[in-house]
Amino acid sequence: MSREIFSYHQFLDFHTHKLRHADREDVMEIVSIHLGQEKTRHYYTIGLHPWWTEQKVTPDERTQLNSYLSDPNCLGMGEMGLDNLKGPTMEVQMDILRSQLQIAQELGKSVIIHCVRAFDQLIQIKKEFPKIDNWCVHGYGRHAVLARQLINQGFYLSLMPSAPLEKYEDLFSAIPHDRIFLETDSMPNVSIEEIYLRVSKLTGLTLPELCKQMNNNAREFFNL
Repeated sequence: MSREIFSYHQFLDFHTHKLRHADREDVMEIVSIHLGQEKTRHYYTIGLHPWWTEQKVTPDERTQLNSYLSDPNCLGMGEMGLDNLKGPTMEVQMDILRSQLQIAQELGKSVIIHCVRAFDQLIQIKKEFPKIDNWCVHGYGRHAVLARQLINQGFYLSLMPSAPLEKYEDLFSAIPHDRIFLETDSMPNVSIEEIYLRVSKLTGLTLPELCKQMNNNAREFFNL
């Protein structure tokens, strides 16, 4: 696959659930699809979200996932993960996650993770799959201390679009810029361009510098 899919001049929305700017050449959206959904997309990731999954990947689901993941426009696996507030028990969720990570490891795919109040368990599972190079926790809105711990464990972080301004400032100060992504998560009344403008003002990075950094990060993350 060409590395040119990530342009330095594009606002990269690393994680969204709906293609909202298909008509704009200066916006690239990576649509997250739960297996079984049909969505309009160009570039996307595919996985089994913990809210809507009750069992480990079945043989039929594995066949479907393999088919999607052979599509050059399918960039990685996710979102999948762990949620202590919603979904099956944590033990069941961990087994479901492991069954997906096994596929990612076999196919050499990067993974996008949903994690709510289960970071210890996530770090434990990550150690079980050392051959998966790149992991990103999406929608990150916790504090900078945990962020640094996750970075030290090898994670990327995609920041929560609704985080207050001071949270963006703290995280951009605490985390290497080559481990960060920006996303909308399809939140209403939030645009990726507005997020980039906000971060640009807070950090002093120009919009071209910020776009270049985010797209460079994506090339590295998705091994393109």
